Amino acid sequence: MRLRTLWIVVFLLALTGCSGLMGNSLKSSSVSFNRALQHTTSQQMLLNLVRLRYDEPPVFLEVTSISSQYSFSGSLSTGATLKKDSSANSYSVGMGLEYAAKPTFTFVPLQGEKFARRLLSPIPIDHLILLLNSGWRVDRVLRICVQSINGIPNAPTASGPTPKVAPKYKKFLEVVKDLEALRKKGEVKFFYITQNKKPMPVVMFTGNDSLVKKVKSLLGLQDSPFYPIVGPESKKNPWVIQIETRSLIGVLFYLSQGVEVPKEDLKEGRAVQTFYPDGKPFNWEDMLGDLFVVKVSDHLPSTALIAVKYRGHWFYISDTDISTKSTFILLQQLFAMEASKGKGGSPILTLPIGQ
Repeated sequence: MRLRTLWIVVFLLALTGCSGLMGNSLKSSSVSFNRALQHTTSQQMLLNLVRLRYDEPPVFLEVTSISSQYSFSGSLSTGATLKKDSSANSYSVGMGLEYAAKPTFTFVPLQGEKFARRLLSPIPIDHLILLLNSGWRVDRVLRICVQSINGIPNAPTASGPTPKVAPKYKKFLEVVKDLEALRKKGEVKFFYITQNKKPMPVVMFTGNDSLVKKVKSLLGLQDSPFYPIVGPESKKNPWVIQIETRSLIGVLFYLSQGVEVPKEDLKEGRAVQTFYPDGKPFNWEDMLGDLFVVKVSDHLPSTALIAVKYRGHWFYISDTDISTKSTFILLQQLFAMEASKGKGGSPILTLPIGQ
C-alpha cells in the first residue's frame, strides 16, 4: 500500500512539473521571439542602409512564420529495502525531467514586380497626412518623405545613389523647422475637407503672427482660409501647396547618406565622396546630423543599440542618439506601410502545446 501511494505521488509531481515547465516556456518563448524578431528586422534595415551607402543593392527578407516545438524526456528510478525483522522497510525514488525548445523562423525574400513597384512608387499624400497627424514632428516627416515643396528642393539628388555634387536643402530645412514651430504653437493643421464629394488634404494656418507670414512668404503663398495639398502633376499657384514625395527606395537612399564611411573607403573609391561645386568636401552630417546618423567603428561600442558588421567595420546606431532612434522607428513604420500594401498580417507565432 505504501509503495502504491508513493507511485501516485511521483506521478502527480511529474504532471505538475510538466505543466509548470510548459507554462513557463510558453511565456518566455513569446517574449524571446518578440525580442528576436525586433532585433532581426532592425539589423536588416540597418544593413540595407549601409549597403545603399556603398552603392550595393539591398535585400529584404520577410518573416512569414515563427514556430517552436518542445521535446521532453524523463527518467524514473525506484528502490526498496524489505527487512525480515520488525524494523521498518525503506523505499527510495529518483526522478529526472528535461525539455528543449526548438524555435524556427521562416523567411521569404521580398521581390518581384509588385514589390519593386511599391519601392519605386511615390509615397501617397494620404500617408503623409496620416504620419503628420500621428504625433511625429512635422520637420522629421517632411525631411524624410518629401523632396520638394512649392519648388523648394530637399536634396532631391540624395534620393538615389550618393551624388558627387552637394545637394540643395537649406531653404527647405528652414521652412519645415518653421512649420514644426507653428505646430507646437497650434498655428498650423493638416486635415481633410470635402470637395466635389471627395476628401481633399489641406493645410490651414490658424495664426497670423510673423512666423506664419514668414512661412507663407517662403512658400510663395497668398492669403487664403486653407491651402489644398497637391502633387507635382498639378499646376502651381499661390493658393495651393505642391508637394513631391519621395519613393520608399528614395527614403532609404536619403537616410543612407547619414551612414558614416571610413576615410580609407572614401579615399580608395569604395564609396562616393560628395563635393561642393568649388571642390571642397561636403559633410553629410551638416544636412542629416540632427536627423539620422549611423556611426562607424573598428570595434563594437558598448553604447550601440543596433549594430552590423560589414566590410570589416561596425556600423551602429548609438543608444544615446535619441533623434536617430526616432527617425529609425519612423522609417520602419513607413516601410511597413509602403512595402506591405495589400498584404495580410504576418508573421504568425505558433507555439504548439500538444507535444
